[in-house]
Amino acid sequence: MYDKALVLDRIITIHDSTIKRLKHEWYTETHPEYSWKEYISIAQEWFLSSELVTLKGVEDFPYVDVTCGNTHYIESFVLKYGWDGFQILNREYAYYKLMGKHGVELDELESNKPMIVTIPDFITGDVRTEWTDLLTIAEQKNIDLHLDFAWLIMSRDVEIDLTHPCIKSFGISMSKYALNWNRVGLRWSKQRTMDSITILNHYYKTDINTNIFSCGVFHMKNLHRDYAWNTYGDLNSDICKQLGLTQTKFVHCVKNPVSSTHGLYCITPALLKYANCLTADLDRQC
Repeated sequence: MYDKALVLDRIITIHDSTIKRLKHEWYTETHPEYSWKEYISIAQEWFLSSELVTLKGVEDFPYVDVTCGNTHYIESFVLKYGWDGFQILNREYAYYKLMGKHGVELDELESNKPMIVTIPDFITGDVRTEWTDLLTIAEQKNIDLHLDFAWLIMSRDVEIDLTHPCIKSFGISMSKYALNWNRVGLRWSKQRTMDSITILNHYYKTDINTNIFSCGVFHMKNLHRDYAWNTYGDLNSDICKQLGLTQTKFVHCVKNPVSSTHGLYCITPALLKYANCLTADLDRQC
């Protein structure tokens, strides 16, 4: 039933009819305005309301700031520490490599040098296999950890214990619901620090463009936090079973056990095509 040609070697987001409809409604209808402060409380509740992802110890991060997505979270971190003032592991988000930043292995990590970690990662589609060892080394070497949860809203079966003393901040964005045109998110911090996000939230808060936060709230009120897996989870499982693929934490990304060194493959086109077929009861035509 399923076409292998719809399994891609590049990752694209799920831009389905529901998300397209919400974008159309946002542009063509009138909606309430929400301030950055109102957005923070609504967004916290939405991001943390997942029944598929568990973040333990969020209460230890009392300082919550608005962001313009997780790239903003990354770049604020980079501006604070300088390009040579932080470290990453190998097999990290391609953004760093494109900018000339190279990763290291666990045994090469430097003491007292902060690092940023993507969870889930883009090689396995899961929490990094060395995550437990990383936490141990970070404590031994006094390495502050900052967690990039950009893809968490597309994930399931992820459980992170944030109570570890080395974890200092984490950021979540809703951009991966095909909202790259309105990037908006939150950063949670254990301690207040001075960086570009702090400056934006506390010195320029009267000048923040409320449109991006109002748009974020509109989508949060019309999309369930676990929309992706709730909508496409069964189809993801069936596609993987029939095509011999391996599921990951991401609803739209899989692994091929035959070419395990490749990394992730994307089934977004298959999800969109066959979900439409099932909805319309047109299986035979698909």
